[in-house]
Amino acid sequence: MRDLMKFGIILMVYSLVAGGALAYVSIKTAPLITENRLAEERNALAEVLPDMAGGYEEKNKDGDFPYWVAYRDAGKQEIGGYIFKAQGTGYSSVISSMVGVDTNGKIVGVKVLSQQETPGLGAKVIEIRHGDSDPWFPRQFKGKTVQDDLKVVKDGGTIDAITGATISSRTVTNSINAGLKKLMGLVGGAS
Repeated sequence: MRDLMKFGIILMVYSLVAGGALAYVSIKTAPLITENRLAEERNALAEVLPDMAGGYEEKNKDGDFPYWVAYRDAGKQEIGGYIFKAQGTGYSSVISSMVGVDTNGKIVGVKVLSQQETPGLGAKVIEIRHGDSDPWFPRQFKGKTVQDDLKVVKDGGTIDAITGATISSRTVTNSINAGLKKLMGLVGGAS
């Protein structure tokens, strides 16, 4: 009985030390993680809608659908396009994408920001095929508008799904389609 108490106290002390160490590391790294996520978002803005000398201005920040307006000139007089974040629940994670749209409502670029889908299947949404310079799956959205059929082929659309990862493919496609419709409703179609 005495040994049982002794081992219980030792286990409790180890648990407290380990829990305290994990909490300390979490507190110290949280700001860095947030800073890195924001830096990745800023880089994605320039990647999905490049050559915007006036930068990007976030709109509707506190609303249910924040988006960015991109300006062609430093004086922020000429709008070059819009950017929104598309997000949906895939097979095993939330998949988040950044989408750049020109002033005519045509998709210019798509970048998958985060996903934790099954390696070798759903994770292929970010796969770069041999000989390519960018991921093939998001490239399918370039040039599409709200009038195009943004659904995977299996659902009667035009977007080729990833073999064995239809759920992940649908998630990206449906989230981009919904976001594009919402954006066009907010900015009045094409400007």
